[in-house]
Amino acid sequence: MEWSTLQTEYEGLPLYLRKPNYKNIYEYKTKYPELICITHEFDNVKDNGLPTSEYNKSLIDFDNEVVNIFQEKNNGIIFLVETYGGARNYWFFGENSESISSLFNDLKNKYSKNKLELDSQNHSDWTFLEEYPVPLYKKI
Repeated sequence: MEWSTLQTEYEGLPLYLRKPNYKNIYEYKTKYPELICITHEFDNVKDNGLPTSEYNKSLIDFDNEVVNIFQEKNNGIIFLVETYGGARNYWFFGENSESISSLFNDLKNKYSKNKLELDSQNHSDWTFLEEYPVPLYKKI
């Protein structure tokens, strides 16, 4: 999967974004009505809320696992990785909250030292993409 990155600011703090280059992300809209966010609160941050360089490097395997959490069962897609204010948010659209709960619990057990939170809600209209403060995907 190819990714695009953007470094910008939001409310005076750096905002780092990473998103997959979907040709048409909206083709998944009817299949994945659930908006899902896995938040990882960092242990080591700079004054501006970004992770320290060494700490960030130590997260490579974890990051890869979170990004691909739905890959095996094909029950969701990642659409954004957001680093801001001392945390990294992994944003997905998925089939339902039950499918992510089990996967999230496995992830949380494997990486028990990481401060992780899960949030999911039905969001079948996908307005999150349109309301996000930075343009993410063009509606086709």
